[in-house]
Amino acid sequence: MKNIFYVLIISILLLAIYGSAGLSMNDWEVGDVCPKILGIPACYIVLACFSAALIGHLIPRSSGNWIFFLFVGIVTLIASTGTIGELTGTAKCPRTAGGTPMCFISLAICLSLLASKFAWLKSK
Repeated sequence: MKNIFYVLIISILLLAIYGSAGLSMNDWEVGDVCPKILGIPACYIVLACFSAALIGHLIPRSSGNWIFFLFVGIVTLIASTGTIGELTGTAKCPRTAGGTPMCFISLAICLSLLASKFAWLKSK
């Protein structure tokens, strides 16, 4: 069971990296696609954090777990802030072609990662 969670976490992170890389490239080419955090497009920060979380997950020691939780935590905070802003009308997240705010998707990915990581740690 622990191997299933291990691979599931890697798969979710690769999907998240792929999605945030595409959004980051779109922001790079078009500009002003992603909201800014301290002048940096949030999608760049999210891409870097998901990438660091993958590296943390692949590190076999407990220090890797701290790296994973730190960077997934940062993305969870960004996604939660964006989701609350979307729901209250005070912020605007980039949207999918179907109109779904991407901060909703990012928050769902983060919660899935956290639940899977806790399940993986418990199964060890």
